[in-house]
Amino acid sequence: MKYFVERALASLLLGVLALGSSAHAQRTERVVKANIPFEFSADGRVFPAGNYSLVRTTPVLLQLRDAEGHTLTTVVTNSVESSNTPASPRLQFYSDGGRHVLTQVWQENDSIGQQLQVARPLTKVAKRKHSKHVQTAEVTKPQ
Repeated sequence: MKYFVERALASLLLGVLALGSSAHAQRTERVVKANIPFEFSADGRVFPAGNYSLVRTTPVLLQLRDAEGHTLTTVVTNSVESSNTPASPRLQFYSDGGRHVLTQVWQENDSIGQQLQVARPLTKVAKRKHSKHVQTAEVTKPQ
């Protein structure tokens, strides 16, 4: 009887490990590559114009990586939904006085995007103004 219980527990453990590794394998990173032609900020840090990758590692985490693939910052995001599904990846920036703040990242053919938290002073300025200035950046499909 002891042998049977040990064998059943071992089989159960192996099954759980196999399912866990297959679930991890199914979770793929979603990448948006962009050539951002202006200085911008994300997560309170300022980055120069250039080529970047934005990688969704989990539904709520987004990594900003440089052209060499080094992670520059990781931000927590909220989901945002649109009735207009973008045909290609899209980055959205809030612009005010020459400053550009990354606010949203949209994957190709996905009606749910990621919204980054905007710093409080910029949020107050945006609420005072009736029109929002939105910039986009050229985005390429991952290869």
